[in-house]
Amino acid sequence: MITQLKFVGIPTRVVLFTPEGHESRIGTFFNGSFTCDDVPATYRQLRGRGVEFVSGPEKQPWGEFAVFKDPDGNQFVLSSP
Repeated sequence: MITQLKFVGIPTRVVLFTPEGHESRIGTFFNGSFTCDDVPATYRQLRGRGVEFVSGPEKQPWGEFAVFKDPDGNQFVLSSP
């Protein structure tokens, strides 16, 4: 299965796919991060649009992050420096 994430107003797209034989990875953690300028504001905006978050904004010495899920249960990090 191939899923394409599109972002409004910019040409950036992320294509998620599952190689044959790796179906057990569906619904697990994505080894990457989506960055934004303001994690709490982006968290509120995405939650308002129905995005499910595993964890809300959390501050760390290196910046802030939150973890969200896609409809298949895959988890992604939203972070800012």
